[in-house]
Amino acid sequence: MNFAIESVSKCSGRLGKLNIKNAFSNVTLPTPALVLHSKGGSVPFLSKEVLQYLTSDPPPMLHSLTNTDHMEEAIRACGEGISSFVGQKDSISLLVLKDPAELCKPSFHEKDFVPIFSRSGRKNFTSERYMQLVEAFKPDVFVPLFDGDTDPESSKKRLQKSLDRTEKFVEQCIEAHRKSTNLKQSSLLGPIVGGYNLKLRKESVKFLEPFKDDLGGYVIAGLHSNGSSAGDLKESNLLEVVSHACQLLPADKARFMFGAFSPGIVLKLVSNGIDVLDTSYAYLKTQQNRALTFSFDVHEKDVESRETELDVRDPKWTEDFNGFIESCSCLACTKHTKAYAHHLYNTREMLGPIILMIHNLHHYLEFFKAIRKHVKEDTLSLLIEHLQKQKDAPLFEETSTDKAKSDLMDSGDNVTKKLKV
Repeated sequence: MNFAIESVSKCSGRLGKLNIKNAFSNVTLPTPALVLHSKGGSVPFLSKEVLQYLTSDPPPMLHSLTNTDHMEEAIRACGEGISSFVGQKDSISLLVLKDPAELCKPSFHEKDFVPIFSRSGRKNFTSERYMQLVEAFKPDVFVPLFDGDTDPESSKKRLQKSLDRTEKFVEQCIEAHRKSTNLKQSSLLGPIVGGYNLKLRKESVKFLEPFKDDLGGYVIAGLHSNGSSAGDLKESNLLEVVSHACQLLPADKARFMFGAFSPGIVLKLVSNGIDVLDTSYAYLKTQQNRALTFSFDVHEKDVESRETELDVRDPKWTEDFNGFIESCSCLACTKHTKAYAHHLYNTREMLGPIILMIHNLHHYLEFFKAIRKHVKEDTLSLLIEHLQKQKDAPLFEETSTDKAKSDLMDSGDNVTKKLKV
């Protein structure tokens, strides 16, 4: 994995090219970039064919150990790694420990292993056991085993233990990576931990300095507990840590950061030097039955009345026969309407979340195209200001009538399930 900086702007972050090779393809990503959040090897709700409507290039896929651990035996038998096994051999695969869209379960930590909760329950991974799995998965990029289970509430003692254990695990994984023949083409990301303690963050960066040649980039971790917690962080505290870490890291290596951050936070992360993020935010909004509608066209007028998203559960869409966004060119907005999406929710049709995911992912990918344009022109501050003018959509609260309809629909589904059994 090679990273080349094209330009560094004064107030808008940096523009670059991230080149990643595997046995089947040679992919160059313009940064700031997105990797596609996946579950069980595929983008949630979308088939490979539908995904091709959203992006013609092979997309980089983010796989997490928590929802692929159960596939290890089959992937090992396949012999060609996780990308080939899930039918995405032309895509770049990134392996991380935990799903950025799922809240981490609280667990007890020991010095010799990291607990991972997958569909088969809790499993304790030592460095040796983890690297055996990585050998089978053959990811193009992966993180070593590390302890990043910290958040704003973590004590200084817990943060110190996180750093100490991470240093031990990383050293063991790097040594195994050096000896491996299967992972010669795989790149390793160095984890920067330490919670919100700037001194420990500096120590974490310093620890990785001797391993610079072993690392293809860095991932800033240990700031939240994944899932919706990434959207609840205090912005000033988060940006202080990110800015501090980025200033300490080598400029010629890509900086990754995973989590379902809001669009406003994403812009400020980019302006502070983050190069690669993921699409878990689009997935979480789909799970919440919400369509992304925020504007990223700074020339658009009267955005003060614009809401950043809409809730398809709201009955006010019953007779609205327009797409989620009138100017949107995605498959969902050109073929379907808000009224239809509302109907699909009410009838619990599987097509409902598919339509939402198509739109949300398309909107998010287009958002990053706009980000790159503004970084190039050093006008990211205009996009930040434009987004801040827009209104956050209020939470939709179902009335007693709506709840009665939902209960009736759910009870009907249960009866159907019983009859089928």
